[in-house]
Amino acid sequence: MSKMMDFHIHSNFSDGIFSIKEIVDFAIENKFEIIGISDHFETIKTYSIKKYNLPNYLNAINSFKNETYVKAALEIDFSSRTDIDNLPFDILNKFDYLLFEYVQDPMWNGYPFWKLIEIIENIKIPVGLAHNHIMKNFKDVDMEEFLDVLESHRIFVEINTNEIYSLLGEYFFVLSEEFFTLIREKDIPVSVGSDMHSNLNDMLSVRKGFDFIEKIKLEKNFNVFLDLIS
Repeated sequence: MSKMMDFHIHSNFSDGIFSIKEIVDFAIENKFEIIGISDHFETIKTYSIKKYNLPNYLNAINSFKNETYVKAALEIDFSSRTDIDNLPFDILNKFDYLLFEYVQDPMWNGYPFWKLIEIIENIKIPVGLAHNHIMKNFKDVDMEEFLDVLESHRIFVEINTNEIYSLLGEYFFVLSEEFFTLIREKDIPVSVGSDMHSNLNDMLSVRKGFDFIEKIKLEKNFNVFLDLIS
């Protein structure tokens, strides 16, 4: 699947080292069709964007939309490291999509999935699960019920190609192949992201994600995601 799209990129608005302009220039040079800047939002885990700076961040991304097809997003640490109960929905809903990391991930003290379902009642834009080891974090749930909730709420699941999100040399998405095989029969959106922070060439790793999509025939699910954020 010869696509060059990356929906999980960090800039120097949070803990990335490159400016949005440098990222956009790299994307244009390497013929990316779409990119999504998705910096960290107000978490004590890492350097992140404060609420008061969200309008500046959003304007900075939108200023490049004439140069390339760029989407404005945020990554939210779904744990007590973020004030989840007081999210600024008014400004969040001006973005193109939101990534929630560590959902139901005990290793990172992530809040349970049901809490996300409660919160997204106030969110009017697409919401996705970032770099989640699905078959580990959701191994004790009723999988068919879980899939139905994902589908009914249009929650997308990310294929993250950053090597940080691997175990013994296997990416989380490969370790969760059973899950991704199951969603082929449903309209559950799938995204791809490099989680680039400090090496622009990391963005090129999304090819591995699209190879995986082609291998297990998830093209329809990826197209559902594209329709969702369009």
